[in-house]
Amino acid sequence: MRNWKKIVGLLVVMAVWLGLMWRLSTADGTETLQDSMRFARKIGSWIYESPTVQQLNHLNLLLRKLAHVFLYAILGGMMALLWQLLLELHRIGWRILGAAACSTTIAFLDELQKIPIAGRHFDLSESLLNAGSALVVILLFFGIAGLLSRKKSTS
Repeated sequence: MRNWKKIVGLLVVMAVWLGLMWRLSTADGTETLQDSMRFARKIGSWIYESPTVQQLNHLNLLLRKLAHVFLYAILGGMMALLWQLLLELHRIGWRILGAAACSTTIAFLDELQKIPIAGRHFDLSESLLNAGSALVVILLFFGIAGLLSRKKSTS
């Protein structure tokens, strides 16, 4: 396995990223609402002259969803790269399956761990958003990798 240094380095980066995600995910519900509302007020003041409570609540919800998309898109990219390095000699389908299975498992476990936390709850739609965000990046990664390998083999 000639990629072991890259794999170890990527695993360290992924551990830090997962630690950040875990920290955000395990915070008290009231605390996370206050944090995201602070961002919503700041951004709302740029977008609207005088934002209403309804506009701020909508913006807050949008920002929270975008945070999920961002966190899991990055995780999906790292997962795709990891499985590319681990199974570079195997069919692309196995690499996609490995990356997708790990990302989806993390997405659902992330939501499950929120059940005992005050002000938090399991939300299937967020699990699906998380897994879907990772999956989109995984498919883009392997789609581009597949195109590049075909182009390389034809030249």
